[in-house]
Amino acid sequence: MPVTAASSPPGRFAHFSVLAVTVAVFGAVVATITLRLRADLHAQIVRREAEFLASIVAMQADDAAEEVPAAMYVAVMKTQKLAGVLGLQIFDIEGRSSGTWLLQPSAAPPPELWRRVVRGESIGRLHTELSDEQSAELIGISPSDPAFEAWVPLRRKGSDTLLGVAQCWMRGDVLTGDLAKHDRRIWLQAAVAWLVGSVVIVVALSWAFRRLDVANRQLRARSEDLLRANRELVLAAKTSALGTVTAHLMHELKNPLAGLESIVAGQGENGSRPENGGGELAAASELTRRLRTMVNDVVGVLRDEQTSAEFELTCADIAEVVLAKVQREADERGVKLTVNATPELSVPGRRANLVTLVLRNLLQNALEATPRGRTVALTGRAGAGGEVEFLVEDGGAGLPAAVKARLFQPCASSKVGGSGLGLALSHQLAQQAGGRLDLVRSDERGTCFRLVLRPEA
Repeated sequence: MPVTAASSPPGRFAHFSVLAVTVAVFGAVVATITLRLRADLHAQIVRREAEFLASIVAMQADDAAEEVPAAMYVAVMKTQKLAGVLGLQIFDIEGRSSGTWLLQPSAAPPPELWRRVVRGESIGRLHTELSDEQSAELIGISPSDPAFEAWVPLRRKGSDTLLGVAQCWMRGDVLTGDLAKHDRRIWLQAAVAWLVGSVVIVVALSWAFRRLDVANRQLRARSEDLLRANRELVLAAKTSALGTVTAHLMHELKNPLAGLESIVAGQGENGSRPENGGGELAAASELTRRLRTMVNDVVGVLRDEQTSAEFELTCADIAEVVLAKVQREADERGVKLTVNATPELSVPGRRANLVTLVLRNLLQNALEATPRGRTVALTGRAGAGGEVEFLVEDGGAGLPAAVKARLFQPCASSKVGGSGLGLALSHQLAQQAGGRLDLVRSDERGTCFRLVLRPEA
């Protein structure tokens, strides 16, 4: 089953966006909570002022006569000297105005407010701006000045009996200043909390993003490994089946080719003179021999693959085997072969068989490209990091531009009888051997190919 690669991790811009949104949301939450706390704090302070005024009125009422509401009026009048009352009005228990000071008598109080005061609750209201009607009732205060309005129940200290209700107007600048101080303090605390919380959020999320990136990279690497393993398994399955068919075909071809070689060789002996076609028969015999040799080589590789034979060949052994296969062709072409292979380096048998096929193809190409009298060199040596390198250098004029443009890809061959598959197959065989095939150079001095075998894990 094919394995899909893991999705790439989000970039830095995505991380920054998430951090910015998180910090913004955290700031909105802090602001909302702060506003709620500020509103509750204002309500508590205003209620506290009203309750404080009610306590003063109750203390003054203890010294008053029993008459109601005249006694309460006297008590509230004393209170205004202590609390700085701008004006006041007293209502009896029926909600009727019983007396005022610096205020015009007003109608009955609002029903909801009256019910709360009658139940014993002291109510305070801070007015940052006064209406025209309220400003007309008060003396010595402008509409833009803050004023504090308090509704307090009139009771004697320690008694639950309601004697009346007082409406008091007081200057609100002191209370407004206190509230402003509390606002500055609570907003400062909210800013510090937001800053510290944002730093913690940024640090925590940045650490989490880094861990996520590391995990994502590991997952992507493992997914790529799985994809590569999946491709190798599919390729192995295909090549296994193909190898079986190829082995069968090679086996079936081997005997007919041997018989064909014998027939052509016999005909060549009977008509060895050129006028009898002896030259053509000799060439046909040589091609048949080469074809049979190639079939035998492939059959040998397939046999080693199927039997899982375990052996090793040194670089010198591989060079000797390859040289023996192409020496006759080199002699016929008048090309000198030189070999310089390190005998200390060894290659496992399976890889050595594949290397032999690749080097043979490269040497045959080099012999065909090298003019008579020049040299083709085969070198086997140690590479970097435990690698094994084989170099094949010819003395030709370099690869054609069309071959360079499609190197290691199937293409139309410029050689007579060529298939255009040699380099492509050699490249695939090099990969099967756990290595790679590179073009080192190709110019007027000649062409050099390098086969590199990576060390086995």
